[in-house]
Amino acid sequence: MLERIRNFRTPAARAAVEHLVVRPGDVFIATYSKSGTTWMQQVVHGLRSAGSMEFREISEVVPWLESAVDMGIDPSADQMWSPRAFKSHLMWRDLPKGGRYITVFRDPFTVLPSFYRFFEGWWFEEGTVSLEEFAERFYIAGSAAGRHWDHLIDWWPVVGDPGVLALTYEDMLEAPQRVPAVVADFLEMDVARPVLERVVAQSSREFMAEHADQFDEQLIRGARDHVWGLLSGGSAAKVNAARPALELSDQLRRALDAVWEQTVGAALGFGDYASFRAALPDPLGVRS
Repeated sequence: MLERIRNFRTPAARAAVEHLVVRPGDVFIATYSKSGTTWMQQVVHGLRSAGSMEFREISEVVPWLESAVDMGIDPSADQMWSPRAFKSHLMWRDLPKGGRYITVFRDPFTVLPSFYRFFEGWWFEEGTVSLEEFAERFYIAGSAAGRHWDHLIDWWPVVGDPGVLALTYEDMLEAPQRVPAVVADFLEMDVARPVLERVVAQSSREFMAEHADQFDEQLIRGARDHVWGLLSGGSAAKVNAARPALELSDQLRRALDAVWEQTVGAALGFGDYASFRAALPDPLGVRS
């Protein structure tokens, strides 16, 4: 699996990021994997399109910036709706500058099992890789997007900048009905109340689970599974009906705590994710 991940995208796809000419108003939804990216894609697209669901898969209309070329999409092209919007798992330092940026942070203790579930049945057969092995060899070692903790460190200096909206996944879960209005205000979009209500409904877990085939990875899979040597027909759904929670062992929790201490703790001084979250802005008003 690790060798396949090293070949996740082509040099041409990476070069397209470097050559992208950012337009005023371009929106970059830039998160670490499994931190609410698809949810935010749906919110941003709904706001700009009045809730259009006319797409095969969300990354068709909100392209995955660093993989767009590999999916047959020109990231420099016009988009049907304005502003242009992109998904990305790049760190702040690697993103093209000059646009507006929405990042979402999430607790590593919940990112790990979500990441594992996502790859299970796509990159490895169910039951063939343990959660502990996945954590050690993939999550802690770093995915194609790098290491989760490095993302937190990298984004921290720009939290609070006028062109950056920083949210947490946990806050979004507490107040999902407020998310579209906060995003619309950040993007300076004048959105009518009926549209806001539609976007709230269409970005709910229930709605997205009912339309799960529009929120999977069918575009990248169709273009790249054969290159990675993966069999077709596996699952890569990003919004699923509720599944039993994966429990992290005490040993695994200690391992994640140790990585936090060596990275975020050492760089920023936060002892754990809870203290990091508490220090962030609270645009959704759930921690005040």
